[in-house]
Amino acid sequence: MSTTARSERFTIGIFGKTNAGKSSLLNTLTDQDVAIVSEMRGTTTDPIFKNMEIHDLGAVVFIDTAGIDDETELGDRRIEKSTDILDRCDAFIYILSSFEEPYLEKIKSKNKPIIYVISKGDTEFSKELLEFYKDLDPFIFISGDESKKYELVNLISSRFKKVDEKTITGNLVKAFDLVLLVMPQDREAPKGRLITPQVQTIRELLDKNAIISISDVKNFKLAIEGLSKNPDLIITDSVYFKEVHDMKPDGVKMTSFSVLFSAYKGDLSYFVDSVRVLDNKENIKKIMIAESCTHPPIEEDIGRVKIPNMIKKKYGEDIEFSFSRGTDFKDITDVDLIIHCGACMFNRTQTLSRVDKARELGIPMTNYGITIAYLKGILDDVVLPE
Repeated sequence: MSTTARSERFTIGIFGKTNAGKSSLLNTLTDQDVAIVSEMRGTTTDPIFKNMEIHDLGAVVFIDTAGIDDETELGDRRIEKSTDILDRCDAFIYILSSFEEPYLEKIKSKNKPIIYVISKGDTEFSKELLEFYKDLDPFIFISGDESKKYELVNLISSRFKKVDEKTITGNLVKAFDLVLLVMPQDREAPKGRLITPQVQTIRELLDKNAIISISDVKNFKLAIEGLSKNPDLIITDSVYFKEVHDMKPDGVKMTSFSVLFSAYKGDLSYFVDSVRVLDNKENIKKIMIAESCTHPPIEEDIGRVKIPNMIKKKYGEDIEFSFSRGTDFKDITDVDLIIHCGACMFNRTQTLSRVDKARELGIPMTNYGITIAYLKGILDDVVLPE
């Protein structure tokens, strides 16, 4: 659990005004001096992330944010950073520190569970706040009070339950199924390691008691011949969709890591519907390629090189491409299609917030694996998880 990827952790954002006690709360919850605490306004600048394990909830990450009323020289940029965090959060802790909390409505609009906290609960002012916000059922937190800390942890555990326990392979794999993974280790693969989707898929298959066989695409036929029976499912790197499709035995189900993650992290039906916009070249003038990770692009890069080349080969050189990386996803209003990576570095909440934003603007959004399968003409032969 201590090495659980941040993208797989339940994400809890701590919000409130400047000097409301957010950093003190984080330090108390984690029993560490994670964040600097000071009477000086605007001490917290960039968001601070801290992993933790909570009984009955599991692996979580707390995010301490800058005050949403920061009036310092860089206040607007700090508030913008805090606002960007909203789309990552599965739940919120909001610290009430005044009788006017206009930012609270923005938090509520996310329709996520919220725990309201009044810090420094031993003061007369805090008692007045408690009465003012009694309809919100705020929790009184007193810094340094161990009993209050454990009460708050228990409250977090009971109120912030995971309700969406999706799996990567969904209904495609059951116990004792034979699964062949086609995992070419090209220049994009980290030296001496596997990429995140491969690692997470292997771990899930082990947990499901599936039988796993692994091959490079160059040895695919030998791998098939060496198996005692045909695999129940083949999961391939999307770049080699067509090659694997043409070599696999008839009747064997096939999908890709990217397609699996499109369902695990995002909205699979929207992605599949959106890729159909490529049916008509006249619909497409500008395409955005969105990547969640920040590895330096190389000449074999799937998002920046291979997919654009496939599209240009099919539709012509006049299609314009733009690229976003990491958390940069603001300027999407002038694109006709968004093609997103597998989003293995994002949690599901953050990916779905991007889908919601695209849908609200009427912009089709799909992902790498679905796009490649469509361009290769084999999308209908790819099995999709439920």
